[in-house]
Amino acid sequence: MDFLVRDTLLSKQHLLGSIFICCVLLLTCSFSLGVESDISCLKSIKASLEDPSGYLSLSWDFSNTTEGFICKFLGIECWHPNENKVLNIKLSDLGLKGQFPRGLSNCSSLTGLDLSGNKLSGPLPEDIGRILAFITTLDLSSNSFSGKIPPSLSNCSYLNVLKLENNEFSGEIPQQLAQLRRLKTFSVANNRLSGPVPNFDGSVSFGPESYAGNSGLCGGPLKPCQ
Repeated sequence: MDFLVRDTLLSKQHLLGSIFICCVLLLTCSFSLGVESDISCLKSIKASLEDPSGYLSLSWDFSNTTEGFICKFLGIECWHPNENKVLNIKLSDLGLKGQFPRGLSNCSSLTGLDLSGNKLSGPLPEDIGRILAFITTLDLSSNSFSGKIPPSLSNCSYLNVLKLENNEFSGEIPQQLAQLRRLKTFSVANNRLSGPVPNFDGSVSFGPESYAGNSGLCGGPLKPCQ
């Protein structure tokens, strides 16, 4: 009987030990894949943008694969300096050209993106809300982005700051943006927008300066819509 109890206990201990090792291996693989995806994210950004002044060419050197190497790149902030996991990307006023980098979807833990003051153009991706799922700060101001503002931005439910001013966006502002309850800073000034502004509730309100330079806009803090 004692042998049976002892064997049962040993079997349970062996099983628990195996489960623990499997969990550790899964977490390690998951972390490794996450880090690799962030490196792929930055490689994709570099490949998709024109960099006339060579800022990224000089700073973003992927031949160095030491731990945390991408955290030393120009404009990159990581969750931890020795961990290749991107927290914020700040590439303002670098003269970058091209379209919105779709490779940003591989920076799965990204919370801040600042591409302001460049020469980026074209429409924003329709699925930008999926690409930047956890973004809290998005600054695309002072570029040449055009087309409609994607309604999927309303899926970026953590957004605190959304700056789209000084571009060439046209059409209506998606009413769905009123669902962004955490939004504290919002500007679409100096575009080519028209129609009613989003009906933000009482806890979120923005003055006329957020909409200035779009003569076709109405409602909210602006003139009444006809």
